[in-house]
Amino acid sequence: MKALIAVASRHGSTMDIGRRIAENLRGAGIAASYRPAEQVTSIADYEVVILGTGVYANKMLPAMTALAYRWGDQLASRITYLFCSGPLGAADPSAVVLPPDARQLVRITQIRDARMFGGAMWFDRLKATERATLRMWGSPPGDFRNWEDIAAWSQEIADAVRREAS
Repeated sequence: MKALIAVASRHGSTMDIGRRIAENLRGAGIAASYRPAEQVTSIADYEVVILGTGVYANKMLPAMTALAYRWGDQLASRITYLFCSGPLGAADPSAVVLPPDARQLVRITQIRDARMFGGAMWFDRLKATERATLRMWGSPPGDFRNWEDIAAWSQEIADAVRREAS
């Protein structure tokens, strides 16, 4: 089976998660590639699609929303997963509720599983308005991605895909 990891990422943190998931799937024997969501021109060659998006102001990034609407019918006929990244400093990012638009995407495309992972943000990489917004929300800078959780989820996907293929 071939898997596509399509990621909407504003500053690269979510893309890093997508890259790591692709590497983990390849390590489990699944042909996996990743690309920015805005560069996806077709999903026809893939049996498995993993969508990933950063979450800002409790919304998916516009590139993911556009991809979901463009390919929604086809996503529903594939083995599809979703991950979101964004909580900064949350003790347990998996306990953070998916944003409303992500929950709607899960329903519409019959996503098998959706996960929320911690994000990463460094103030020196942000525009002044973004820094001000994060400070207003009280979001701390830093890297809150849990690579062990991401690897475990990747393995769950690989196991499910192999079961489906047999």
